[in-house]
Amino acid sequence: MDEKSRFQTALAALCASAENRDRRLQKKEVEVFFRDMELKEEQYPLVYAYLASRRIQVEGVELPVVSGDRPLYSEEEHAFLKQYEKEMGRVKKQSEHLLGSLTDRASKGDQEAKRLLTEHFMDQVPEIAGVYAGQGLLLQDLIQEGNLGLAVGVDTLGLKPEGVSWEAHLRHEIHQAIRRALDEEAGSENTGEQITERLNRLADSITELTEDLGRQVTPEELSLYLDMPVEEIEDLLRIAGENIETAK
Repeated sequence: MDEKSRFQTALAALCASAENRDRRLQKKEVEVFFRDMELKEEQYPLVYAYLASRRIQVEGVELPVVSGDRPLYSEEEHAFLKQYEKEMGRVKKQSEHLLGSLTDRASKGDQEAKRLLTEHFMDQVPEIAGVYAGQGLLLQDLIQEGNLGLAVGVDTLGLKPEGVSWEAHLRHEIHQAIRRALDEEAGSENTGEQITERLNRLADSITELTEDLGRQVTPEELSLYLDMPVEEIEDLLRIAGENIETAK
C-alpha cells in the first residue's frame, strides 16, 4: 500500500472512530492514527479542517479563520443574531454561587429551576451554532435546533454521566441537536438529488423508446428498459407530471 492509500485508509478509520464517539476527538487521538506516517506539523491543520467538514470536532484545536470577501453570515443571519443577542441582554444571568443549587434543583425536576437555567445558558447557543455555519442550515435554524438541544439537556441533567459537569452536558446536547438537524437536512438533499437523477433517466428513456418504437411508451416497457418496478415508474411519472397511458 502506497503512502497516499495508507493516509486515506487512516483518515477513513479516524472518521469511523469519531462516529462511534459522538463525533468528538482529542487532538492526541488524531495524532495516533497518523503516527506511522510522519506527517509534518503543518499538515495536521488540513486533517482538522477535513474533519470539521465532516462535522467532527477535535477538542483543543482552533481552525484558522478564512478571510475573504464573503462574510461568514448573510445579512439576514446577521440581523437575526443581532436581535437574538438583544433579547438575551434582557434575560437575567444567574450568579455563580447560585448555579450549583439551581442545577441540583433542575436535575430533580424543579420546573422553575429548569427555566432559569435554560435562560442562563441560552446566550451560549449562538457560539456553538456558529461552528456549524455554512453547512446546510441558516444560522437562525441552527440556533433554534441548539435551543431545543439545550431544553433536552436541562431535562436530562439528572441522567448525565458521573464526572461530567452540567455545562459540558448542556453543550453536548446542543451539539447533538444541531448535528442531527444537519444530518437530516443532508439526507433530504441527497434524496432530492436521487429523485432528480431518476427523473432525468426516465425522461431520456421515454425519448429513446418513443423514437425506437414510433409510438407512446408504456410504464411496463419503461420498467423493463430501466430495470425498475412498475410501481416506481408510475410514482416517478406522477412526480414528473407525464401523462403516459398503460397498455390496453
